[in-house]
Amino acid sequence: MGMMGLAWDTTFLKTRAGMTMTVESGVGLLGAVISIVLGNGLESFIYCSTFFISGFFLFTNVTNLTKTLEAKGPSLPKIHLGYLVIWTLMLAIACIYRFFIWNLISIFSWVLLFAFLIDLFFKYRSSPSSSAGLGPATPAAAEAGNSYGTV
Repeated sequence: MGMMGLAWDTTFLKTRAGMTMTVESGVGLLGAVISIVLGNGLESFIYCSTFFISGFFLFTNVTNLTKTLEAKGPSLPKIHLGYLVIWTLMLAIACIYRFFIWNLISIFSWVLLFAFLIDLFFKYRSSPSSSAGLGPATPAAAEAGNSYGTV
């Protein structure tokens, strides 16, 4: 039993998902500190919220709270995917803006954008397909219980 009744599993940090969440949270924290001086409002929001939200997801995975939260609210993976999509779009906007008006903070935007794209790629690849396969070829095959279409 770990601290505060939580079971700590630091091996998650060595997985691909753990490393990307750690990079997202760490770069978000560094970007938030630097964007106080060099960034604008959108970038400050992106970095601060990335630190807290990715840090929350990292914390829930390290403490094995993810399964408990998913049992109480099964939409948690969809929320995480939505977070990744929306923040990726905001980071793309920030990168386009910083492509024309370059600043040191643009390095953090590019690193975060690549981290989010990597996370999105693997999350999309590991998500179950909406179509599990072809349905029965004919109504007769469906009635017979044959899902492959041959009778």
